[in-house]
Amino acid sequence: MPSLIVDAHAHLTDAPSAAELDALLARAAERSVAAVVTAAARPDDWDAVSRLTGRTGKVRLAGALGIHPWYASMAGPGVISRLREAVCRLETPLIGEIGLDFGPKGLAAAARERQRELFAAQLELADALAVPVVVHAYRTGGEVFAALRSCRRIPAVLVHGSVEPVPREAVSERFFFSFSAAQTAPDRRRGREAVRRLALSAPEQIVPESDYPAGGREPSGVVETAALLEELGARPSIAAARFSEAFGLFSPK
Repeated sequence: MPSLIVDAHAHLTDAPSAAELDALLARAAERSVAAVVTAAARPDDWDAVSRLTGRTGKVRLAGALGIHPWYASMAGPGVISRLREAVCRLETPLIGEIGLDFGPKGLAAAARERQRELFAAQLELADALAVPVVVHAYRTGGEVFAALRSCRRIPAVLVHGSVEPVPREAVSERFFFSFSAAQTAPDRRRGREAVRRLALSAPEQIVPESDYPAGGREPSGVVETAALLEELGARPSIAAARFSEAFGLFSPK
């Protein structure tokens, strides 16, 4: 039986043109990529992501709607109500990319307290709707995992591209972890160590992502990334099947 290949995290709405988007999805199909999860970063992305999920083709596109912590300052009054309405219109409701980023000034422009407020509100919505989330965590000192602890109704969590230490409770079956080629290349010590560490306890919860376009690869490149993850002790084919089921990639929730 052929291995299932998915791109767990991308931003396809950042493609430079409709023609390039068509071309990169064709290349993904040629390499047997079955599905791509494409996430919003700003409210302005929501309509475009929603339209993408309505496309038919060889590659299943699932969209996650939310506000990235870098853009927390863009979240005005009523944004959570608007997010609820937009998510509920999706065939496969997902919330993301949400989270916290306490990295160097200039990378995360929004104040920490504003990030925390927005993250909590989006988690509360995901918990109320009982839908999966795509999460960003960078230099948070474990705050992201602490915030998720009380959200019992969120059925599945993808922690994307994080090299933070993972607490024991986050190794439960509802958590998945995705890594890009930019993190798993032979010269990327920190990312490779993070994968090796996770693979000791959760080898079937680690999936490849392109993080297109920031990750340096397009969705077709997750084939090589999956091979790198396997070399580091992960079992990405099994993880992809489990992730696809948890995130409802091939059937409506």
